[in-house]
Amino acid sequence: MISVRTSNLVSTYDVREFERVVVNSALWSAAGDALGWMTELSRGTSGVKHRTGVNFVKEPLAWKRLIGGRSGVSIDLPTGTYSDDTQLRLAVSRAIRGNGDFDVEAFAKVEVTVWQGYGLGAGIGSKAAATNLSKRGVNWFSNFFKTDRQTYTNAGGNGAAMRIQPHVWSSQSSIDEMVKRVLRDALVTHGHPHGFCGAVFHALCLWATIQDRKIPSLAEARHFISNMQSIPKLIAEDSELSSFWLPTWEREAGVDLESSLQRFCIEAEHDLKLVENVLAHGGRDQYHHVLRELGCLTDRFRGSGFKTSLAALAQASLHSGGDVEKALIEAANELESDTDTIATMIGALLGALSPRPPSWTVQDTRYIEKEAVRLARVAFREQQESFAYPDISEWSPPGSQSDSVVQLGSSLALVGFGPMKAKGKEYSSRGSTWQWFETTHGQTILAKRRTRLVGKAAKSQFPNVGRSQSPKAPREIDRAVQQDRLNFEDRKLPPDRPVRNTKHKPEEQVSTFPGLDLASQEAISSGFDDATIGRLFNQCIQETRSLEQAVGFAAIVAKAKLVRGRRN
Repeated sequence: MISVRTSNLVSTYDVREFERVVVNSALWSAAGDALGWMTELSRGTSGVKHRTGVNFVKEPLAWKRLIGGRSGVSIDLPTGTYSDDTQLRLAVSRAIRGNGDFDVEAFAKVEVTVWQGYGLGAGIGSKAAATNLSKRGVNWFSNFFKTDRQTYTNAGGNGAAMRIQPHVWSSQSSIDEMVKRVLRDALVTHGHPHGFCGAVFHALCLWATIQDRKIPSLAEARHFISNMQSIPKLIAEDSELSSFWLPTWEREAGVDLESSLQRFCIEAEHDLKLVENVLAHGGRDQYHHVLRELGCLTDRFRGSGFKTSLAALAQASLHSGGDVEKALIEAANELESDTDTIATMIGALLGALSPRPPSWTVQDTRYIEKEAVRLARVAFREQQESFAYPDISEWSPPGSQSDSVVQLGSSLALVGFGPMKAKGKEYSSRGSTWQWFETTHGQTILAKRRTRLVGKAAKSQFPNVGRSQSPKAPREIDRAVQQDRLNFEDRKLPPDRPVRNTKHKPEEQVSTFPGLDLASQEAISSGFDDATIGRLFNQCIQETRSLEQAVGFAAIVAKAKLVRGRRN
């Protein structure tokens, strides 16, 4: 369906060479984030100098920034501190299991909700999505949030595009399968085509860069855009997206998905022509002119998922034969643009071609490199360790930004992850405290907590490596109120496979239950035939011995039948 590439991504690499590609892509991506975050949303060069001591940044520096809004505090940020771009990219990486599966439920209900407590530079849409996912009745495919500043179907920012590189780095099979995972990831938080198509576009650019060992041309980018119209077919192959997400999205957006994507492709094609015209004329400051033509220097489109992904491709093309540092420095000093996110995407693209990692100091270099090597080996189907999460069926997401850090015995811990080691002084303001910590898995975070902690954390809030995890049943979809006007996520706030129980009855040797996705698809495709549904339901109960699986199967089939009835 996505006909840009057909062969396996790693078919022309040996494992060590591919490790180098992924490690350099990951490290340069983090470096671009660290450099661009110092200038992001600054008030001109005077604002940059107030933060960093220089007017023009050329490398990551130690600096200060107001954290927590107007009522927050000025925090000392060590050299190379990265923002939410790299934080969420690492969250996606952890949610990719050792066999290559993407555990989207763990990503949505654990990673994203806990991230509220340590997110740096978080966008309005991503924060709204994380807050809504903390509700017990909201699942990854039903996060139709609504706030006074943002709604899910209008969330078109680049908060998804900036984090999806791990799906490319770990890809084991076809480009279609990679895009499906990118969609599952992006649709957790972003429901406007600029958001999820921007994520797919950047993923296709990175895939082509790695496979062809060069930055894709704008002609290839046009092909990537035309393939966005294949997205409905990919969604139709996903039982949860097709049965739950799609009908709700179309109702809330007030348009069918195919028509929305056709309109997106027309807009994207227009943007691509603007970029082609700028690059064809040559001259100085081409990147600046690209940003200006795309509207990326305006409040409305500064953080657009697609436009910033296209700008990143343009800047990578301009520097495909030069050094990565120059490309990132230029991007970081375009002060009216979304400096950190565009730079992080440029870093991912050019870093995949770079023969060396950055020489700059970047926070958590060893941890980033470790995760990159793990994902590269996953792409070669070498079984790797999987990150341990709490049992999702017993997990209670933190209710607010201040609830992610709790007391665990005599130390502080990050819910969902475990104990942390304090690395710096405390910064307190109005009942909240921020402090630098190192997690047990090796990541450095600036975590927010209540200054006065009350009560003790339950064991169910932390991983139990020896306990198998059962999938949680799909829940009823929340209803979001449609807005007629089209807007985009103002990405930045102002500055200042689940493990299935495979027990069988003693006499059984071979499982006949095909799994939740395939079983629900078979039931729906049969026209909701009584015998088919009954057979699959009995197989589910007898072979999985899981109440959650049985409820999940029944919920998916029932919802699909109700939706089809309403359409008829």
